[in-house]
Amino acid sequence: MNKYIFFVLLLILQNSANAEEYVAKSYVDDSRGFLYIEDPNRQAEAWAMCAASYDLMAEILAKSHPARSQQLAELANGAELAVILSMVVSEINEKTTPEKFDAVWNFSKIFGGELPKTRRTVLLADLESDKSAGAAVFISDISKTLEVCMANLSAQQTYIDIWRKLATSGLLQLPSE
Repeated sequence: MNKYIFFVLLLILQNSANAEEYVAKSYVDDSRGFLYIEDPNRQAEAWAMCAASYDLMAEILAKSHPARSQQLAELANGAELAVILSMVVSEINEKTTPEKFDAVWNFSKIFGGELPKTRRTVLLADLESDKSAGAAVFISDISKTLEVCMANLSAQQTYIDIWRKLATSGLLQLPSE
């Protein structure tokens, strides 16, 4: 992955003039908060794009800004948890049996681990394929995406709080050490 980071930083310097004229676009919809996305699959995709964007930017900043990089990595972890919980919360109601909850939880854990990886692949493919606009434009788009993701941090925290309640309720099978 280091070759991508070097490539990005090199192209940022070469294309900084183009980036000044460019209006960044987010990889996630910024027209409404994520909790207002009714379809749990689309909401999970938004959280997954945030996780991938945080993760990628953390990698880019690892050497030059290690504390910021660590913070972004932690935000990526929270966004991955939001992917999981967005699927779980959509399936829980008064008729949910323990068996159904276990099935939803197990599916959501797999989904929550894999969907951010596929979104990261989308981001890296965009970086590789966009030869005309350059890496500065790509970084602008990732930065805009992170702005939208950070505007949804209270919703992400809500999902983290729900996870904590589920974990302490005994409903979740947590890994043993």
